[in-house]
Amino acid sequence: MVRNVATTGSVAAPPITGAIVGSQPGNPSTFYAWEPSTWPQPPTIVDGAFIENLRAIFNESMLGEIDNVIGDALKSNGDLQHRGHVVAISLLCALDAVSFYGYGADKIQDFVKAHFPAEYRPHAERLLILYRHIMVHRWNLFRAALAPGNDPPTTDANGVLCLGLIHLRDALRVAVEDFLQRLGSDATLQANTLRAYSRLRGSATP
Repeated sequence: MVRNVATTGSVAAPPITGAIVGSQPGNPSTFYAWEPSTWPQPPTIVDGAFIENLRAIFNESMLGEIDNVIGDALKSNGDLQHRGHVVAISLLCALDAVSFYGYGADKIQDFVKAHFPAEYRPHAERLLILYRHIMVHRWNLFRAALAPGNDPPTTDANGVLCLGLIHLRDALRVAVEDFLQRLGSDATLQANTLRAYSRLRGSATP
């Protein structure tokens, strides 16, 4: 069962995104999680510092921002109705971005099977096709559904998969942390992640 982050403490983050214009006087090497040009150069090995940098990138530039949107919607609307597509697309893009590090492009299903809570793993392929691809490229859902709360994955009598947005958010946080924990000892994940990080860092505008 996914831990409900919303009931165990605040996950709100301060405003963080935005282009960095110019340099910081006296501190030119400041690390901004959302600005790849400020990321440290790729290390030769995966160590604790590298994993902490990835944790900051994932939490500050992705998950924390999504939590802010969810928090604002809950304050103004009481729930995520009429905010669901925007939140879902953000979650799925974050899942796509994180899974790229360890598994490559369009490998959401491998990340889900390896790191998500057990109730999501049978739906890994459908998360990629019915949710990520269809929602991002067509906006609407055709053979899937969303609920605004903490509902776990369910399939109705017609085979339609339904996900709860808060539950999915919490599951993604659990999966990201599991990935980072395994990264400390899994040689294949380490090689893939260093390669992906190097590619992203190398493409950044100085």
